[in-house]
Amino acid sequence: MCWILTSLGRPDRIRKVVDSYAWGFESQVILALWSGDARLREYLRQEWPENWRVETISLRGNGPTYNKILDRYPNERCYGFLADDAILDEQGMLRQLEQEAGDWDVAYANDKHWGARLPTMPCLGGDLVRAVGYLAPPSLTHWAIDNAWGVIGERLGALRYRSDLTYTHLNPVFGTAPDDSTYQWARNLSPEWERVYRSWMVNELPSVIERVKAAHAEVVPC
Repeated sequence: MCWILTSLGRPDRIRKVVDSYAWGFESQVILALWSGDARLREYLRQEWPENWRVETISLRGNGPTYNKILDRYPNERCYGFLADDAILDEQGMLRQLEQEAGDWDVAYANDKHWGARLPTMPCLGGDLVRAVGYLAPPSLTHWAIDNAWGVIGERLGALRYRSDLTYTHLNPVFGTAPDDSTYQWARNLSPEWERVYRSWMVNELPSVIERVKAAHAEVVPC
């Protein structure tokens, strides 16, 4: 099991995430940091939970970061996304999402904003990820990665929503966090995300769905 937690420029703020949860040993958390972060040394000086691993990535944006982690850890049972602005409300919820995702599904919790409509911070079955071929469409640098997994899960009938598992998303979009330089940086990375996302849906999604169906049929014959 592999949960990827990305953070940029927030070595202080991320402590709220760390302190909010009883991190067990069942799941590994990879704290993925950009090697060019001006505050990287502040992260590296901190102590993290024992089941966390710190990885530095030379690429910018969640999309390239996720895919680099997949390159390094290609055989995990599940892959999940975490963030330094998301406070987990329910103890043990990561393990429950892993169980819901299994090998082929997209499990997600309730962020109290999008609810069932969007799998923000999903947990993805490892066989599903390997059949798709990536954790983020290569054309998506930062925004809309959760949109992509939402439509993949919907087309496959593989969405598993847990409304009872909640987390608090501290984000200026919801008025729950200041609009700091990290959020501004993320926006600048995805100026045309809607066009890029639609292009992926038209040109790549059909082949992704067929690829997954073929891989799944080899494992679970009809």
